[in-house]
Parts: sequence; structure tokens; C-alpha cells
Amino acid sequence: MATRFGFDLRALELFAQVAKSGNMSLAAQQLGMTQSSISQSLANLEEALQTTLFDRSVRPMKLTTAGRFLQDRSSQLLSEAQKTSLAIKQADFTRLRHIKIAVVDSIATAVGRSLVNALKNRAQDWSISTGLSHLHGHALLARNVDIIISDDALEDYPDLTRYHILREPFVLALPNDYSQPVDSLATLTSQLDFIRYSSHSLIGSSIERHLRRAHTEPPERLQLDNTSAIVASVSAGLGWTITTPLCVFQSGIKLQNIQLRRLPTEPLFRSLTLTARSGELGDLPQKIAEDSVSILGRHFLPALTEEQPWLEDQLTLGD
Repeated sequence: MATRFGFDLRALELFAQVAKSGNMSLAAQQLGMTQSSISQSLANLEEALQTTLFDRSVRPMKLTTAGRFLQDRSSQLLSEAQKTSLAIKQADFTRLRHIKIAVVDSIATAVGRSLVNALKNRAQDWSISTGLSHLHGHALLARNVDIIISDDALEDYPDLTRYHILREPFVLALPNDYSQPVDSLATLTSQLDFIRYSSHSLIGSSIERHLRRAHTEPPERLQLDNTSAIVASVSAGLGWTITTPLCVFQSGIKLQNIQLRRLPTEPLFRSLTLTARSGELGDLPQKIAEDSVSILGRHFLPALTEEQPWLEDQLTLGD
């Protein structure tokens, strides 16, 4: 069978057998073929490669220089083909191969166990990483990860599948001993230090834009890299911040140890979305999204609304 390479694996297999035995008749017996078909196959291979592989003027016939070169290369190619064939026969293709997921920190803590269970049941190997949301989006587009759960849903890219996980409001987080009403962010800033998220994060960028719209520019004194450190600093009385209920839940700080209050401005929301490349992972993205929503509904929502009932009507799970 002609190919753009000048040979196929079957032709290489016949050539390798003849080269090994040094005799067409013996090779034909070993392969269960006629000598004439072997001879014709070798002639076709030489014609396709435009070279002579055997010196037929001597008995037994010998490999030419080109033949010895092809013998070395064909043994490597045939060995890889055999390994590939064996791997396909032995693999369980009802399970996906290595699945890589990147998630925001708050989701990793809240639904990490559900993610692991779903992956164990559907994939032969898996990995979960956290980090900055904008890096997750780049990783998905570059095919370095397969699924992201992030506040960056990559809306400008149509060939992606999305499942909404959670829509939650941004709130004020204040030390427990702060007893004054909060009528404006400017007043709060004059009384307490503002604890910032890193400006490199999407959540930090969203908060900074909101502060500018509210004509508030707190001094840049405290900027921390992760939610746990920020919420712990608020709990310790170092200042105040703007965050989300899930971020507080993820931090491990008990809700009784800080105050959550409404923003004294226009509302600001964060949406977390599971995003994957369309048509590549079967129903795994949908399954993970459903499990994540279910876990949040059973654990996060009751724990939050028991302490902060005013938040219940501002939280939306799933689609």
C-alpha cells in the first residue's frame, strides 16, 4: 500500500524478516506467504524508496548499505508499533487518561474532596492545582490544563463549554470590635487600614476597580497574596477588607470571629464557572460541576446562612 513515506509498517515487517533470515523462501514460510509475494513486496518497497536494499547478485543475497540503514531504523519503528499496539489492547479507554484541573483556592477547599472522587472514578491519572485565575485561563487555552473553575469564564472564546457554579456578592469583612455603622468606604478607610488582595489576581483587580468607582483610594499599606492571610489579618484586628463569603469560608476562620456586612456602595458580585474545551472529556465537566454545586449546597450554604441569614437571597448556585 503506497503512502507518502514510501512504505508502511507491513512492508517494513516483511523487509525486516527477510533481512534477518537472509532468505526469501525461509521468510515466506515464517510469515505464511508465498515467495513470489515476498519478492514483489520487496521490489515495490525498493521502487518506492528509489534505492536498492538487497544485493541479489550473490548467494545468499546481502543487504546493501541502504538496506543496513533501513534495517536499523525499521527495528526501532516496529518496536514502537508493537508497544503502541499492546498499550491500546491493554488500556481501559472507558476511563480518561491524565486529567489536569486548575481551580481558585476557595473552590479547592470547599469542594476539593468531590473533585478528587469524580476524577478517581473517571480518569486513570489526575492532578489539581490552584493559583491566580488569569493564569488558569491561559493554561486552558494553551492545553496545559483540561478544566478550570475560576472567576474568568473566558467569554470571548466560543469553543468552550461552561457550567455556572456560584454567584456570590462581595462583602465587607471587619474586625469584631468595630462597632460603628459603615455609611461610606471613605469613612471606613479613615478609621481602619485596608487589607488588599494582590493586584495581579482577578479578585484583587475587581475590588480595585470597585474602589475607584466609589472614589475611594485606600493607602497601599497591607497587600497579601492569599485569602487565608487576609481574613486572618482582619480577625486579628489589623484592618478591613472586601472579599466574598466563599473566600471567608475557605479561609478556615470561623464566621463568629469577624463581621460580614453589606457594601455601602452599589453591589458587586463574583461568578465562579467551570470551563472546559468542548467535546473532549465526555460528561466529566458536567459531572464535576453538578458535584461542586451539590457540595456547596450541602455544606457552604447552610453554614453561611446560619450565621449570616441576610446573604441567602444574594447567593445563586448552578445554572
